[in-house]
Amino acid sequence: MKIVIAGGSIAGLAAALTLDCVGHDVTVCERSPSPLRGQGGGVAVLRRMMAFLEQHGRHCRHAISVPTRRRRWIDRDGIVTRDEPEMLPFSSWDAVYRSLCETLPHGRIRYGRTVTGFDQDADGVDVHLGDERLRADVLIAADGAGSTLRAQLFPGHAPSFAGYLAWRGIVDEAAFDAASIAPLVENMTLHKAPGELFMAFLIPALDGSLVPGTRRFNWLWYRNEADRDALRHHLTDRAGHVHHASVHPGQLADDVVATLRQLAGERLPALLAQLVHATRMPFNQAIFDALSPAFVDGRVALIGDAACTVRPHTASGTSKAASDAVSLAEALPADATDVVARLAQWSARRRDEVTSLLEKGPQLAAAFGLGTPR
Repeated sequence: MKIVIAGGSIAGLAAALTLDCVGHDVTVCERSPSPLRGQGGGVAVLRRMMAFLEQHGRHCRHAISVPTRRRRWIDRDGIVTRDEPEMLPFSSWDAVYRSLCETLPHGRIRYGRTVTGFDQDADGVDVHLGDERLRADVLIAADGAGSTLRAQLFPGHAPSFAGYLAWRGIVDEAAFDAASIAPLVENMTLHKAPGELFMAFLIPALDGSLVPGTRRFNWLWYRNEADRDALRHHLTDRAGHVHHASVHPGQLADDVVATLRQLAGERLPALLAQLVHATRMPFNQAIFDALSPAFVDGRVALIGDAACTVRPHTASGTSKAASDAVSLAEALPADATDVVARLAQWSARRRDEVTSLLEKGPQLAAAFGLGTPR
């Protein structure tokens, strides 16, 4: 089958790989003019997808990860209040993305091509790329939380703001002297205060290095924000453009960055505040909940955040995208003829599977005092 995927981030690339493995002709259309870089921070390792690729004779470069040994909670003075074993490997968005790109056969990704819409009939889908049209058997929407294609399928269905933001940053381990960061190495370090939660852990270097001194710290600072005007201000970039859900590294307005650093000094333990102060290009992400009414309509399927947006502190966004990709490939063997029926069955099954994951996010948030109670 000819399959077009709208979106070349982790969800889209994961689906391209798994569908290519089972024999489909896959084209990924990515709106960015060149390969993506630095779009996110720490992510979970995609074990299920790596196993799937191995089973189909593909040897994806192992997702490089930095293990955490302990989960440590500290108070405002930096004193450890809870210390628990935590064996959880963290990779980075960059490392996972690069690994997927390297494993996908050359020429499958078309950069600078935005899928703007589609028309479908009983036999296929006409995919709109501006003035160009591509004919496909299946169109997969992997175009993120603000999905254009989901809006076409289900007009009026929009994600709901959860009442808080994640302020985020990545900073080189080498920016600090060893003594000042020693308590953070190989630990997930957390600090909780009313209406906020901070966490930090190590991830691989941009080139994948795990050598001490070359790695990076990934930090997230969840803070409640109930004021809509303040939210709009936080999501307005330095050029004055208001973003739907996030402002990427290097785009935050100078006054927003200055306020963030000031708040870090006032509210965080010095051990953690130093990470914020040393981060050149912090970014943010408004937290939303979204569950599409269905993951399929005819020959168009939704995956990743386009289908269901889960909260980042569930640590499952990338693993969910990988499971979407694997399950979709399993549902669509190369010789499938009943495509519409198979997609409908996949949609019902997959939506049931992720609903409990979607519910987990608000439960965790409530336990930490984050967001708007549901």
